[in-house]
Amino acid sequence: MQLPWEFQERFLGYVYVDPDAGLSAKGDRESVAELAERPGVTVRLPMGFPLRPLTAEEVSARGLPATPAWLVHFGPQPDPASPWRQDPHLQGRFHESHPNDLEVLVHDGEPRRTGRMPELCWVRVLRAERGPLRRVLNRPGQTQLSQEELQRRYSGDTWVYVARLLNAPHGLQDLHQGEELRFVSGAALYHPLHVTPQYLQERESWNITPCDKCGWSETFDPPGVMARFRFPDMPPDAELDAFTAFCPMCGGIQLLSRVGTADA
Repeated sequence: MQLPWEFQERFLGYVYVDPDAGLSAKGDRESVAELAERPGVTVRLPMGFPLRPLTAEEVSARGLPATPAWLVHFGPQPDPASPWRQDPHLQGRFHESHPNDLEVLVHDGEPRRTGRMPELCWVRVLRAERGPLRRVLNRPGQTQLSQEELQRRYSGDTWVYVARLLNAPHGLQDLHQGEELRFVSGAALYHPLHVTPQYLQERESWNITPCDKCGWSETFDPPGVMARFRFPDMPPDAELDAFTAFCPMCGGIQLLSRVGTADA
């Protein structure tokens, strides 16, 4: 990288993530023999100066280690092969200086039930878990897609991401700064969506027909909670096979149906 400093030489260094300062690079002038293990200069990124990665041949020719010993002091580093790095619905959403941080729509459940609105909060992704298949159905009047194409377009894969909440929500009561939460992504979601364990447990058993206005294909509450809230006089052992709900994002209509009901 060409820095605006007193040297004619370029800066050569290792890019890493400092858990406090974010994306950084440690190194020195490219002629310094021990820049890998005894870096004398730290640069906070991005800086807007021209830079390029070394090729494998250049790394080998310079005798540079793939991982310098000091890197261990900064904790685990982002893995380019992590599922959230490969998720097309998360591309471009991560903070430029903190590559595991992004905004997620967090909530206490349906605002209609809780009286509390969802909020966008920053989270730091920690790991990924395999989640349930998030089933969707065609909307009435929509061009009829195959179930395979519908799943690909709306749900993608079934990863659930585990993250730490970085900032304190303003009006929510069930989530607190520093706690772990889970979220999902999807083509029909404006923002990655916080989900609860109960929601994930129920999700594979229900089809959701995306909102007839905005296409939102998930809900805030588990379907069972939504059904009980809408029909409080149902007998305790009764179960609804299908019901409609107002979209939590735009007020349009979603249809929820138990798997096997709408398909029969």
